[in-house]
Amino acid sequence: MVKTKYTRTEIIKLAKVLASELERNKIKVAKIILYGSYAKGNPKDYSDIDMAIISPSFKGKRLLMIQELLSNVLSKYLAIIEPIGYSSADFQNAEPETFLGEIKRSGKILYST
Repeated sequence: MVKTKYTRTEIIKLAKVLASELERNKIKVAKIILYGSYAKGNPKDYSDIDMAIISPSFKGKRLLMIQELLSNVLSKYLAIIEPIGYSSADFQNAEPETFLGEIKRSGKILYST
């Protein structure tokens, strides 16, 4: 059974585990950013943990390809997290009114190199 709610400490620890898992699979992680209900401080029972994974390794890859890669590498965590990946360049150049711009503006950095 999946735990209903996670503490900030547990989420930070999970982000570090995810970063290690990705690095082990040759995916360099620049940042992991928490967004959604956990970032806003209002998760519901059984809310998943929304994380944006920013990586220079994603440069030139389409979003669908990035999502497939993340799903394969992080498959054992998908019951509790909802990862989405972006390249470092896309993150830096995100327009404020876009979804990524919202993550950049209001997300909480869990991991950064």
